Amino acid sequence: MNLKKLNEIIKDEPSYRLKQIKRSLFIDLIDNWKQASTLSKELREKLSRDFPIFIKEESLISEDKKTIKSLITLEDGQKIETVLMRHKDKRNTVCLSSQVGCPLACEFCATGKFGFVRNLTVSEIVIQLLFFARLLNKEEERVTNIVFMGMGEPFLNYDNVLKAIRIFNDKEGFNIGARRISISTAGIIEGIDRLSKEKLQVNLAISLHAAKNDLRLKLMPINKKYPLDKVLASVDRFIKKTRRKVMLSML
Repeated sequence: MNLKKLNEIIKDEPSYRLKQIKRSLFIDLIDNWKQASTLSKELREKLSRDFPIFIKEESLISEDKKTIKSLITLEDGQKIETVLMRHKDKRNTVCLSSQVGCPLACEFCATGKFGFVRNLTVSEIVIQLLFFARLLNKEEERVTNIVFMGMGEPFLNYDNVLKAIRIFNDKEGFNIGARRISISTAGIIEGIDRLSKEKLQVNLAISLHAAKNDLRLKLMPINKKYPLDKVLASVDRFIKKTRRKVMLSML
């Protein structure tokens, strides 16, 4: 699925078609254009040909069925992971990836050892949520929370991550409240400062992994560029600017 192509495909259609298509995709959660009853047969055939919405994936389900890990194959053959976590209080949290691989090379992270390939497009971020939204919809449930804690560093793909979040938050999109969306960063200061200026009340989490610079540097090479004192100073600026809490993680 390539959202960039959509406007070109429907450029000769009435303006209301885009709203109908978005509703079919993000609210009705169709997985085949034949199900989009508000669209003409001709347009459905055109979309099926030029804008396929099939998601190629392989899933592993935990024994207690509370966690589903899915490996999604992208159009260029690259693979990314996304995870659904079901909670006792009826929350359904989806963990999203933002990159194919990761450039940070953290000592404890398998993705870092894999290396960095490229940033994900907006569409490639969105389809991760779309896959689980479709799955839960069949059980009359929905995605309630989103965390960017999968493959990659979200703030190194800032623009596409924020564009995807706006689709998640859009009332004509997935309609998920901004306060139910969290971004976890290893401490990219420029991203923290940019997020503080956004008119979106998304949550911010910082992965510290160590309370001292020498140990953090061994675990996370990025600490050389973004040492603890500078990261924590950016957190202070974020809190003062947004008046929102920030989660600091040692895991």
